Amino acid sequence: MDVGKLLSSLPRVTSYRDYRVVVMSYILPILSIYLFWKYCNKFLEMSIGYLSTMARDITIAGTQMNTSYYPMDSLVLLVGGVILICFLLVQNEMPTLFRGLNRREWNLISECSSSIFAILCFLVSYILVTSVLELTPGAQVPFFFFGGAIVAGVLLLQDNLDEILSLSYIRSFRSRMNLGAVISVGSIVLFAVLTLNISMIPAISQDIPQFLSAVILITVLYWSWRLSKEDMMPAVQSKRTAALAYVAFLPFILYLLLRVLYLQHDPNPVMQNRWEVQFDFMDKVNTFKINPWPIEVVANMDARWLFLKAAIINSVRVTLISIVLCLILGTIVGVTRLSNNKLASTMATAYVEIFRNLPLAVLLFLIATQYGLQAPLFIDERFLFGGAVFYSNQGIWFVTVASYQRLVMGLVALALLRIVLRFIDRIEPRNTASPSTIYEHLRRPFSALGWRLEVLTADLLLIVAALGFINYLVPFVSTHGGGKEAALALALLVYALSVISKIDDDGVNSLQIDDSESGLRKRFTIWVAGFAIASGIALSKGLSMPEYVKDWNGDGVIDSPGSWDIAAGSGFEITPFFLAMVLGLTLFTASTVAEIVRGSIQALPRGQVEAAISLGLNPFQRLRLVILPQALRSMVPLLNNQFMNVWKNSSLAVIVAYSDIFYVVLVMMNNVGKLIPLFILLLITYQAGSLAISVVMNWYNSRVTSVKI
Repeated sequence: MDVGKLLSSLPRVTSYRDYRVVVMSYILPILSIYLFWKYCNKFLEMSIGYLSTMARDITIAGTQMNTSYYPMDSLVLLVGGVILICFLLVQNEMPTLFRGLNRREWNLISECSSSIFAILCFLVSYILVTSVLELTPGAQVPFFFFGGAIVAGVLLLQDNLDEILSLSYIRSFRSRMNLGAVISVGSIVLFAVLTLNISMIPAISQDIPQFLSAVILITVLYWSWRLSKEDMMPAVQSKRTAALAYVAFLPFILYLLLRVLYLQHDPNPVMQNRWEVQFDFMDKVNTFKINPWPIEVVANMDARWLFLKAAIINSVRVTLISIVLCLILGTIVGVTRLSNNKLASTMATAYVEIFRNLPLAVLLFLIATQYGLQAPLFIDERFLFGGAVFYSNQGIWFVTVASYQRLVMGLVALALLRIVLRFIDRIEPRNTASPSTIYEHLRRPFSALGWRLEVLTADLLLIVAALGFINYLVPFVSTHGGGKEAALALALLVYALSVISKIDDDGVNSLQIDDSESGLRKRFTIWVAGFAIASGIALSKGLSMPEYVKDWNGDGVIDSPGSWDIAAGSGFEITPFFLAMVLGLTLFTASTVAEIVRGSIQALPRGQVEAAISLGLNPFQRLRLVILPQALRSMVPLLNNQFMNVWKNSSLAVIVAYSDIFYVVLVMMNNVGKLIPLFILLLITYQAGSLAISVVMNWYNSRVTSVKI
């Protein structure tokens, strides 16, 4: 070989551009190939080691001596199942297969022959490996799983299983003309032969990771070149790109799976205790105290499941209250930033810039510490309104009304007032056609009065929701609140308030809202008078003054103040931890919500505002009737992300020692050492909360927008 001629063929480097060409054309590809080789070899070596250890059956006198052992049927179901799932996901034929099975359309099922073939191969392999074949753990078992995974990737890259399995293709097969079919079938046959006879080939059996790494490297390089040169159809290009990604990430995917399986049966008892996915420890009593809960839980008596339930309620109530408050505050600040008043807009801008750029953890710490420094000591607690509100560094305590019956009467009075206002604002009904459905028959009597059935239902539900609000939802913000009852009350309240009256297509409706200044003043006056009357009725018997039950100084006399151990039922409490969480989450998230509101309003065409001005609407009417309803369409998707961030950011409660989900799980981890089971519970909880928020917001988004893509 003429080395001089080889060196002379290389490009000459005389400038920066030449250096760049050399690096991009020679050095980077060689370095990438080397790193990919090391990546495959390293992960395959560790994975094969794990698999060989777990497949080794060491039974002495009926006792399994290998603590890492997995039966072969379990390994096939777990490892082979993951490979099968990856194959089916890349092939992407399962929706078509299920649709064909549901509709009994056999032509659709025939189009999914590749997926059906893969499932049959999995079943046949399971039967052979578990019942017929005795594979050696050191060589045959690793090659069976990893070689099978590589063959699955080759079949996906060739993308010709449908043709190979067709009878017409088999009859017209020509090896020279159908090289792809030869490669696919040959890969399967070669895999089967090597699996059964790998011990007879020392070059492979003694270093399986090297051999498999070479196969993966050659496959990835060849198909990367083909995908970069060939002009394929977009669907074929996409499927083969996904298959190439599967082959490239195959060593890492199987390593993660085998690593988790190995840690489940780790010989080290400490590691096994951390990774063993069993939840029987949650049935045992909790041995540590947590600060006050919304439900009564007692250390050394109640199970850990009950503590976890209480923690979830704590996180949910902080999230819900913070979402409501940050939405209100953010809307006000966002609208204020657009004000012509320079003082108001400057203050709103300063608020946004300060709290948006301040880390939430720092903000929570500042609020908690400042409250503890500024509030009076517990022994020196103070009160407002003659003892209706107590406050100290231990939190804020409110008394309740003396008579819930009187409070209910006040709420009923407000509900009746709402009904009267709806009746005043109704539109006279028009003549309509005879009802043809059961719903129209039920609706017709109410339509004759200018009502919609939904509106009357909302008014009735308001009374029910108000009762639930007083009994369950108000204490929800305190230390001793309700769980499912509070959620039910909140759901009823939201539904009742969400029913919006609007003109029907047939002209029969419930309301025609008078948005003139005189109408607004009239309605505001009536509501103020109604609230005043309701409050007077509720407070006619005064407040439920606290019954102190704590002897602070131990002299046998019930002390006050400084005696915050108050009899149950006489009030409710807001702890400093809860207050810090609500204020921190609200102030932090409201700064982002304000920017969302401002940006959505500014995105509206100027003509909308000008049209509202031409109709003689005042600024409040323009904002409520024209600007915000249109801006809401672009706000909702962005608010969805922010509300989910509130739910996830509640995990920072550990900073202020608030007993949320993460705080409780963290303490349990330190006490029992169950890392993975508790992590799974944590993951499921936060995922369920995020999905719930997303479902609600997406449902609402579908109602406020009619644009579909």
